[in-house]
Amino acid sequence: MSSNVNKSNNSEPKINSELFDKARLQKGLSRMGLALEAEVAPQTVNRLLQGKPTRPSNVKKVGEALGVPAQDWYIKEREQ
Repeated sequence: MSSNVNKSNNSEPKINSELFDKARLQKGLSRMGLALEAEVAPQTVNRLLQGKPTRPSNVKKVGEALGVPAQDWYIKEREQ
């Protein structure tokens, strides 16, 4: 049986997970190191780097720890 539960919700912005991961690697941080630096749970970093929904407050903590500008935290969807 097929389920469409994983379809993205249009009300939630998509996290720019590739940019976060690139910034993490440029800083030489492991996922655990980033969690410690950002003061969030390791599971939060994993979710964020997988592009899964993450609390905006945690996206902010990780973004600031990596020095990623706030305007780049989320992927802006094209309006149709």
